[in-house]
Amino acid sequence: MESNIHLPPISLHCRVLVELVDLTGEAERREFTLVTGKQADFKTGLLDENTPLGRALLGHRAGETVPYQVGDLTEVRILAVECGDGSIPSDAADKRRAAVQKAAAQSEITNQMIFSTASGSKWGNYEVDMDKLLKDDEDVTPKA
Repeated sequence: MESNIHLPPISLHCRVLVELVDLTGEAERREFTLVTGKQADFKTGLLDENTPLGRALLGHRAGETVPYQVGDLTEVRILAVECGDGSIPSDAADKRRAAVQKAAAQSEITNQMIFSTASGSKWGNYEVDMDKLLKDDEDVTPKA
């Protein structure tokens, strides 16, 4: 096997293609960019450097297999590393906040639906104002 010493080590702002290998040997391919905690958004592929996976990847190079004993995972195969200039989408934090607000709105709808359907509630008959709740939900959707 060729030495990978000439390949760049994983550091902050590197884009990394990995395979997460579980106990059965099955692998799930994922792509991440390693970022600071303030920039992190796992759903969009921005991995916090301080997470267990982020710490496991730091300093390693493409072609390496890193032991990773978390849950049913056993190792991480590093397939490719591309180090960038650190430019992260400027709206990443806004998208993250909008997602949290949307989740909170959905939770409120669920809570009110549960409350309104509770039989024998001491509050009596309760009607959920779905129009208002859905309007509030639309208000947190990020503007394009």
